[in-house]
Amino acid sequence: MSFNDLPDNCLWKIFENVHGVKDLVQLSKVCSRWSDLITLKFNRVKYLRLMTISDAVDYIDANSLWLNHATNWNDYNLIKLFPNLKIIEVSSYSGVIIGSDILARILNDNPNIKGLIGLSNSIGKSFDLKNIEMCAAEFSFDFKKVFRHDQLKQVRCFYFFTYDLPAFIEYFPNLIRLNLELDEADEVFYNGPNLSSLKILELDTTDLVEQFTGFHFMDFCPSLESAFIHCWAYALYVDESIKNYNLRDLVIVNTGFFSWSILRRLLSKFPNLHHLAIRHIDKLDDNNLEELIKLLPNLKILDLRGCKKMINKSADFPVKYCVKKNRSFEIYYDCKNEPTEWPKLVDTCEPICYGFDFMKHCFYKSLNCLPVLIDE
Repeated sequence: MSFNDLPDNCLWKIFENVHGVKDLVQLSKVCSRWSDLITLKFNRVKYLRLMTISDAVDYIDANSLWLNHATNWNDYNLIKLFPNLKIIEVSSYSGVIIGSDILARILNDNPNIKGLIGLSNSIGKSFDLKNIEMCAAEFSFDFKKVFRHDQLKQVRCFYFFTYDLPAFIEYFPNLIRLNLELDEADEVFYNGPNLSSLKILELDTTDLVEQFTGFHFMDFCPSLESAFIHCWAYALYVDESIKNYNLRDLVIVNTGFFSWSILRRLLSKFPNLHHLAIRHIDKLDDNNLEELIKLLPNLKILDLRGCKKMINKSADFPVKYCVKKNRSFEIYYDCKNEPTEWPKLVDTCEPICYGFDFMKHCFYKSLNCLPVLIDE
C-alpha cells in the first residue's frame, strides 16, 4: 500500500509525528492533499519562540514554532505558512536579537500578531505596532512614540523605575495584567490614576527596602482579582481603611521581616480572599493560624510552604475548626512526605501561557517562573 492509498486520518497522524519545520515544508510540496493536511498543523501555531542552542533544529510543537537563533527568517514565508501567529519572541533572554528589517516586514504584514517578547530600544520608524496589545520589554525606549495612548492591555517590564509609574499608567489605562520589577522602590508612594481594568498584578523589588509601598499601589486597582507580591522590606505601608472586595488570589513571597501584626492588618484589606499563599516568612507560626483563618471566612486554599515555623501540627487546628464550623479548605505546609495530591510548587518556566487563569499559571510558581505573557 502506498502513502496515497492511506485515508486522510492516517496521513494526518503520520504528519503529526513529524516536527521538523524544513521536513514539513518539503512534505507539503508533494501534492495538494499533503499540503492541506500539513496546513492544519501550521494553522495551530500561535507562538514563535527562539532557541539559543547553536545546533538546534527548527521544530513545531503543539502550538509553537521554535526557531534557532541563527535561522534566517527569510528562509520561511512566516506569514503565509503560519497565518495565526499571535505572539512572537523578537529577542531571547541570552541577548539574541532578530534583525529589525526582517521583524519590520513580519509585523507590518501581519495584523494578527498581538504580543511581542523582548522588544528593545532598537525600534525603527519602519515598525508598525498598531495591533500590539501585549508587550514584554525594558521600556527603555520612548513608548509614547511607539504605542498609541491606551493601546497596551498587558505589560511585563524589567527594571522599571517606580517614579515613572504614574505617567506610565496614565498612558496605558486599559491594562488588565501588569508585571513589574520595581527599581528605586523604597518608600515611593504612587500618586497616579486608578487602574480600573487591572485584573492581575505581579510586583517585585530589585533591592531590600525600608518600607514597601506596593500594597498602597494596589489600593488604586479596584477591580484587581489576583496579585503576586515578592519583596524584601523591613516594613509595609498598609492603609486598612481601603478594602478590596474583588481580590480572590494573593501570593506573598520572601517578605521574611514581617511580623504577624503587620500581616493581619494587610489581610484585613482583602476579606473575600479565596486563595492565599504566604511563603518564606519566618515570623509566622502556629499561634497565628487560628486568627488568620477566622479573618478570611471565604478562604479555600492556604499555602504556607516555606514558613519554617509552620510544622505538621499546623494542620490540626484547621481540621477541628472545619468540623465545628461546617467549613472546608486546603492547607499546605512543609513536611517530609508531602502527599502526592498536593499541587506542587513549580520552578519550570513557561513564558507564554494560554488562558487568563492566575491559579493555573501563577499561584504555585516562583517569581522567576511567572509567565511573561498570558494569551487570553
